[in-house]
Amino acid sequence: MAKSLLIIDGLNLIRRLYAALESEQDTQRRIERTQSISIDALVKLAKQFSPDYAVVVFDSSGKTWRHQVYPEYKLGRVPMDDTLLDALEEFARVFRYNHFPCLRMEGWEADDLIATLAVKAARNQMKAYIVSTDKGFTQLLSNEYILQYDYFAKLGYDKAWVPGKYGVEAEQLVDYWALVGDTTNRIPGVKGIGPKTALNILAQANTIEAIYAQHSRFPERIQKQLAGNYEQCILSRSLVTLKTDVSLGFRLSKLKYQ
Repeated sequence: MAKSLLIIDGLNLIRRLYAALESEQDTQRRIERTQSISIDALVKLAKQFSPDYAVVVFDSSGKTWRHQVYPEYKLGRVPMDDTLLDALEEFARVFRYNHFPCLRMEGWEADDLIATLAVKAARNQMKAYIVSTDKGFTQLLSNEYILQYDYFAKLGYDKAWVPGKYGVEAEQLVDYWALVGDTTNRIPGVKGIGPKTALNILAQANTIEAIYAQHSRFPERIQKQLAGNYEQCILSRSLVTLKTDVSLGFRLSKLKYQ
């Protein structure tokens, strides 16, 4: 039986649990309750997936490579509550105390660390379960060893689910998002190209390079929309593409779940 790695998007889980307790007026009590409920969630997930390895991954506090190549990245997003931000180190301590290893690396978003861990596990024919509601991870589902799970909706997603949701295969998602953009992270698409048009384009040419190489085959309206946007599409695709080769500095065996 294949071994498995449970990867939990720490902030994704914590922020949603914290938001659900907005009626709690005592800020310290709200933090404590969020910690308690988070531990309950981790234990439930561990029982559900029975992983051989497990890790809770956190974002670093500073800017990342995406901000360096595109300063507008995530510009305008609602910032995290300061009280919660200050408590994150304590969350990690409590998680470790309850036998859940935690990972945070300066200069890296959790998304890239999670993607690297999942792909590393998959290369070793190990099932990788990513617990997050973040749509960005669906690009990894082209690998049959990688699955995504939404703890709040109690739904799991795999390679077969992607076309029904987006209309393209998982490996085409980064090119799809390069065309339509990603408003959540303030990543631009091509003005005037929405999901329906993007699907029509990708049905004829499945990458940004192929689309522009066959530019003249598209209707005049689409040609005008695409004109002058090649570099932007390439930039947008690089921004939405998760890194899978981050140097972690440790072996997966360090994440053994007790």
